[in-house]
Amino acid sequence: MPTLDRQDDVFVLDLGDGENRFHPNWLASVNAALDEVENAEGPRALVTAATGKFYSNGLDLEWLSAHADQHQDYTHSVQELFARVLSLPMITVAALQGHTFAAGAMLSLAHDFRVMRADRGFWCLPEADINIPFTPGMSALIQSRLAP
Repeated sequence: MPTLDRQDDVFVLDLGDGENRFHPNWLASVNAALDEVENAEGPRALVTAATGKFYSNGLDLEWLSAHADQHQDYTHSVQELFARVLSLPMITVAALQGHTFAAGAMLSLAHDFRVMRADRGFWCLPEADINIPFTPGMSALIQSRLAP
């Protein structure tokens, strides 16, 4: 699960050491950490990172297939996370130490800046290759951050 650490005026949100898929409990933990960052006084910045092979593998498709009746609410909560990171009143940096796929890649795009190792990890939107349509909000985020 995600953990939050503060180093002076910089908050570091470690997304976890697994695939960091967007399970509802993971989303709740990230949002709780963002609440703490937003409620902190004084100047601040946010860096998101992870431990291990993955920054994030995006949606928790296993959970989603077991809870298909919650698809719309789940997708909405994921898009709310993107919007929340986009609108944080501080500088945000995604430190991509490993694989960053699908909704995880979109989360990285919601940050003001992204940095990634050149020698390790992949950044990918597999939906483009397998013809899974993006929601209008996801399309807007991608188009606003990436060159055509």
